[in-house]
Amino acid sequence: MKISKSVIAVAISSAFLFGCDFDVGSENNTTTPPGETTPPPGGGLPPVEDAENYVQIQDSTIAETGFLSVILSDPKSETDVDGISVGYLTVDLTFQDNSAINDGDDKAGYIQVHAGGPNNADLRGDLIFLTDGRINYRDSSGSQTGPIGSFTPGKEFKALVSWTENDVSFSIDGQDLGTYEARQQGTAVDRISLKVGDQSTRSNFELLADNLMIFKGDESNNELIFEDDFNQYGVGDDLTSSLYSTVNDVMIFGTGGTGGGEDGNVDTPSGKYVALYDNNTDDAGELRFSLDNSERIHEQGKASAYIRNSSDQTALMNVYGVDTGEIISVRVRENGKIVHRPQSSGSDWVETGTTVDALEWNKVGVEWDTNAGDDYKLYINDQLIGEYQRRITTASVSTRYVAVQVGTGNSNIIDNGGTVDVDNLALYSDTAGTAELHTDDFEGFAIGTDLGAESSTHDYDKSGYNAIVQE
Repeated sequence: MKISKSVIAVAISSAFLFGCDFDVGSENNTTTPPGETTPPPGGGLPPVEDAENYVQIQDSTIAETGFLSVILSDPKSETDVDGISVGYLTVDLTFQDNSAINDGDDKAGYIQVHAGGPNNADLRGDLIFLTDGRINYRDSSGSQTGPIGSFTPGKEFKALVSWTENDVSFSIDGQDLGTYEARQQGTAVDRISLKVGDQSTRSNFELLADNLMIFKGDESNNELIFEDDFNQYGVGDDLTSSLYSTVNDVMIFGTGGTGGGEDGNVDTPSGKYVALYDNNTDDAGELRFSLDNSERIHEQGKASAYIRNSSDQTALMNVYGVDTGEIISVRVRENGKIVHRPQSSGSDWVETGTTVDALEWNKVGVEWDTNAGDDYKLYINDQLIGEYQRRITTASVSTRYVAVQVGTGNSNIIDNGGTVDVDNLALYSDTAGTAELHTDDFEGFAIGTDLGAESSTHDYDKSGYNAIVQE
């Protein structure tokens, strides 16, 4: 996963400490992507042009491991070779914490090169990434040995594994980790695997991989046999219909496209953002910024956020009042329709007549004054699309928090592996947008930070859920 790709990250799960305190109502969601009559072969969204994707490999079950394997002789691999006696592979990897979702043990990640079969006894080479940043390998006796090097968990690195008929060599980001006698000798390498965890527990760590390349020959004289940058798959694809012979607990993540767009979608976010996940039937993924009690005195305001929705659920932006409910509630549905819920509609959502490309960044902005009538202004990509009745029309209501969430607080969860992404969140105490209360482009947070978790290191409400900083 190249940092410049602005990719989505890993699915991490935690619960609200006291749950959602608002009713998001029912929503009839479809699981088929817009414009498609049937889901893509591997699930998820359809492939898109100029995607920048990568694959997530995790170990979320006790009985199985996370596994992605190319068998060279399998017609699926399209390699036209059955084995490689002398060769090498390169791959971009990130090995990082995933404990919030799996809550297992600190299990390792692996690059495995097999010669003659799928078992450990058939390993030509086995490069092992430990959760504390050490790198081991499996020696000719089958024992795990090391450390022979190190890496930084959560930071991308390029791994190289090369082999001859009798030995194997490793390097990380150009640093030579040594050449070693191989366990399985004399037989051509027939399969390449990326693996996480074991069959005894779930793993607290996951492996992100991109730009896998397999070569026949050495680095001075070679032929590219296999290549995958994962961009030909749609976000959420589980790779069951792909070049890979063995897949388990894998999923495609990424931008789903280059971003940008037309019709007023300007100032597209870049760099870090927050990815929202929802795999909990009792709650919805949410990023929530709450004002301190002393700041909850503002009865007018302006709020905006860039939202991108690759999930099969709706994206919801709320402005919440003190001692009431939502002052404003707007949704970007997975099909791109913009809807809102006025007080007069009860629990029903009302279409605004505006539709956007949900897979692109879209700026959702609202302005309100609870002392100046019952309406608020709704902007999409800085264009005023209408003035609508607020969800709560009570006068003199002060602002409590602004939030973006995915899905609903009832049984709905994301099934397609997508996310709702949020960037450039802004909240002001005036409708002109000059009296800043809070703005954030999320560049100041480490990748993987959960802004829904209780923490003294960030400003966000611990009532949030699955709000993960990514780049």
